Amino acid sequence: MLIGRESIGSWFEQALVARRQEHLAYVAETTLDIAPATYQQAAGLTTYYNRSKFHAALVTHEPGMGRVLTLMSCPGDWPDGRLTWPCAPVALDEGPVELRVVVDHAAQQFWWRQGGNWQKLGPALDASVISDEGGRGEHASFTGAFVGMVAFDITGQGREARFTRFAYVPEGAQ
Repeated sequence: MLIGRESIGSWFEQALVARRQEHLAYVAETTLDIAPATYQQAAGLTTYYNRSKFHAALVTHEPGMGRVLTLMSCPGDWPDGRLTWPCAPVALDEGPVELRVVVDHAAQQFWWRQGGNWQKLGPALDASVISDEGGRGEHASFTGAFVGMVAFDITGQGREARFTRFAYVPEGAQ
């Protein structure tokens, strides 16, 4: 379980549990359940370098739609940290959601399912930005690439996200 803290782009108190990316091609998966009451609460799977270089598949709340799955990205925009949303929100049923990211060198694709077959979430994204060489500016390189689970709640209410599993499998080891 992660208790939502500040946003994934915060300099300060994030709720992020991640592991270092060790392979140029891998698959990472997680299963989570969260009941967001507002768009200010979200949790999901992220490929992460730092606060201005990440992609994330997030379960959140969309006014007029309810619980949804969306993509949030900050593809190396330092110092502004501008966010993009590479796809329209997808309505979700209640209950756990499985999320997957497939990284193949400089490309990555998020996937999701709720009891059925895996479905693509949005377009393929530029995985090269999640690296020492990606992005621009004085904070362009330092940490190395990570993949993991994130939760945020910028209402300050500490919404819980229940993650029941996480897997990282290098290409060819599946």
